[in-house]
Amino acid sequence: MSHPCRARPSGNCPHVKMKVLAYRTHSPAATGGFVDRNPNLSYLVTSGGQSARSALIDASADPVKIARDLNQSKLEYILITHAHGDHTFSLHALTARFPDAKIGIYKSSRQDIAGGSQGNLLPLENGMTISLGDEVLTAMHTPGHTFDSVCFWNQEENLLFSGDTIFGGGIGCSAYGSGGNRNIFYQTIVYLIGRLSPDTRLYPGHFSEHYQTMPPYNIATEKVKNPYIINAIQGKRGAFDRDLKAFSIEFETDNHPMMDESEIDRICILEKQIWIPELQASRETILTRLHYGHKLLTTENNGELDGMIGWCYSKFSIGDSPDKFPRRFSDFSTSQACTNIDARSAFIYNVGVKAGLRQSGTGSLLLQWAFEKIRDDSIQQVFVDSRLPSYHGSKLDSHENIKQIPEFKEAVDRYFDSHQLPGEREFALDPRVRFYMMNGFTPYLILKDFIQDFPSNNMRVICYLNLEQDDTSYR
Repeated sequence: MSHPCRARPSGNCPHVKMKVLAYRTHSPAATGGFVDRNPNLSYLVTSGGQSARSALIDASADPVKIARDLNQSKLEYILITHAHGDHTFSLHALTARFPDAKIGIYKSSRQDIAGGSQGNLLPLENGMTISLGDEVLTAMHTPGHTFDSVCFWNQEENLLFSGDTIFGGGIGCSAYGSGGNRNIFYQTIVYLIGRLSPDTRLYPGHFSEHYQTMPPYNIATEKVKNPYIINAIQGKRGAFDRDLKAFSIEFETDNHPMMDESEIDRICILEKQIWIPELQASRETILTRLHYGHKLLTTENNGELDGMIGWCYSKFSIGDSPDKFPRRFSDFSTSQACTNIDARSAFIYNVGVKAGLRQSGTGSLLLQWAFEKIRDDSIQQVFVDSRLPSYHGSKLDSHENIKQIPEFKEAVDRYFDSHQLPGEREFALDPRVRFYMMNGFTPYLILKDFIQDFPSNNMRVICYLNLEQDDTSYR
């Protein structure tokens, strides 16, 4: 049974144009645990003025109550923060009651929605705006809890509908089966806290067991009471990760085995499925790496390998001069790895995912699992070399079709004249570098003739990450 409980309508304030009604509902699937202690919340958001328009954020409310509270307004949208069942269990009934309402959900999950016609689906992308009369909601892709997590932000009135990204006093778990990721979650929280003002009013997807009051909550309070946000503000990446792992442990999956020489046939098959021909490692090279103590972690589903990540340990440290960084890819990829005792960093030289699984969060999960193994070996510093396929453009075969980006090429060329690294915006133009930046890495060094890779003009960007503490002293 639905039990609506109204938050203080934002329309009560003469300076606020949007009215927000909150509906507190226990999910029918709740069987104890977090969801029972923190009932779901949906929000009816209505613009002011004569052309009032409404959107329902998350589909866990009673359609009869929604129809009653709409008054003369029209329900134009049902906006889903993510596809978990406790946020969508009323969707079929809602679409039956409001058949013209568009259903907004992040583009990767549009096939996961039950109820409503495909013609009414609105695939959301980061930065997309949704108009409600004279008001605007901006969709912010905020992965971490799930890959498809979205927050809806009304910047003018400083309202954030945060789903399971930020709760009152906590954050969501990392739901691995839905593309959740602790490392990506950290980046998301850092981004949000950097962008939102302290007086931002917070409307999460669950009632807060910590505060025992209905929303809105506010970002200023979260900065002093929410342990995850406090860790993110202080740059305590490791503490954030360990706390979230303890909260998420029941949702983690054990499908990321470490490989050895006995798996060489499966590894070679995957190598050909992942890489363009000129970058595929031979059977002999892979065996050499494993023989020299390199680490190779894979992810598999239904007995098939989907992706892999390889690394070795090195004596190089971020405290050393950049000119001491090894100048050849082979200095890492086919060299004897340091022992854990002698190592000061890990060098990741191989992150690959099958073509059909790209843009699904699989590559980011490989990085997270590798980070955990590296941290367990008492290593904090991680380097990775990123390709630059948009430097020349790459159309070598079906594995890769990337256009040249002249602005990016010019920024890289300037580096070799001025020794000034391109800015973050310029680096983010390249899809490969952008992937590592989204996973917390910072570009550190560009090396010419590091590897034979024509689309990258034989160059690579070396990126750096500290697994425990954000460290910007090297910039």
